[in-house]
Amino acid sequence: MKKVLLVSLVFVFILAATTVQAQQYVLGNSNVALKVDYFAFTEDVFGDVDLDEGVYVGLEGYYGVMPELYLGMEVGWAGTSNDDRVNIAGDKVKTDVDVTFVPVELNLKYAIAASPEWIIGIGAGVSYSYFEVEIDPKGYRDADEDDWVWGGQLFADVNYKMSDQWFLGINGKYQFTEDLEFDIKGEDVETDTSADNWRVGAQIGLMF
Repeated sequence: MKKVLLVSLVFVFILAATTVQAQQYVLGNSNVALKVDYFAFTEDVFGDVDLDEGVYVGLEGYYGVMPELYLGMEVGWAGTSNDDRVNIAGDKVKTDVDVTFVPVELNLKYAIAASPEWIIGIGAGVSYSYFEVEIDPKGYRDADEDDWVWGGQLFADVNYKMSDQWFLGINGKYQFTEDLEFDIKGEDVETDTSADNWRVGAQIGLMF
């Protein structure tokens, strides 16, 4: 994972270094955007229990370090849930399962002006994400496990500048993480399951 992340960051820096600087920042000196995406975990274990798909809401902010190179952060929330009957001690018990995923990302984005209005962005970054699973079987004791995992992401977006301040666009991202580890009865239990995910959706933003 570290090698992939390093390569992706170097790729973005090379693109920036080989581009002639423009006279004006293509997405403002800085910008912020609200994102609403379709979200999906990629590991099969989530799909097996119908916890792989959900909605992601994020807020990102970027500062222009060069006219076409932006450094920024993104914080978001994604949730998936399922309520089904599972076999507990021979009984079919209605069980609610909720998964919460909160990524905190540091990203570098290279923005290309395809025209004065259309801006194409590609980038990469590192992340530190919170993962929580809550299991509530009716009539039995509930369980709540969580973990923080390091990761990285590759992404692209296309934005249309509606005015000197506002833009609207679409985005896609793939994020990979470490395997999850839970503290169960005082012992760290490692799993073979990561919180790898992908997202696709839309954003609306404001340039400064």
